[in-house]
Amino acid sequence: MIPSACKEDTISQSNKVVSKDELLIDRADSVTVILSKEGHTKARLRTKEFIQNEEAKPPYLDMNKGLRVEFYDDSMHVESVLTARTARFYTQSNNILVQDSVLVVNDKGEQLKTQQMVWNNSLQKFYTQKPVQIIRGTSITYGTGLEANRDFSWIRIFNQTGTIPVEKDQMPPTE
Repeated sequence: MIPSACKEDTISQSNKVVSKDELLIDRADSVTVILSKEGHTKARLRTKEFIQNEEAKPPYLDMNKGLRVEFYDDSMHVESVLTARTARFYTQSNNILVQDSVLVVNDKGEQLKTQQMVWNNSLQKFYTQKPVQIIRGTSITYGTGLEANRDFSWIRIFNQTGTIPVEKDQMPPTE
């Protein structure tokens, strides 16, 4: 009699065929990545699912079940928080492409909404060519395309529309 642990049907069930491509991809759940520069923490990225493909050209990490990135200043104060439904992190450049319901909120409560945006790590700037919405207090500005630093203290919106509040002393003189 064959012991139950060695039955032939049990062995055949465990002989799943795994392709070479599947072996090259690493997966993890509930991941936190700390990004630092010269010993200073610059950002903390958290995601529910992390799929790494080091064989891709260029290598990347996919986050398909949401992500949250907190950007820090040198005092470890949160400057801004980015959330999105999906992202692709390029490991060689530390650039990240975020997509689907992208929201960035800075420490002043100002918000940026778009469907796709790139964080360029070497330039320390956000970029997009997609429609954007910027909410600052009661002011809402729309545009297509954006370039901004990570705390959104400097923003350039391309093809801008909407109402922009200005102080009376900032208006040019009228004739």
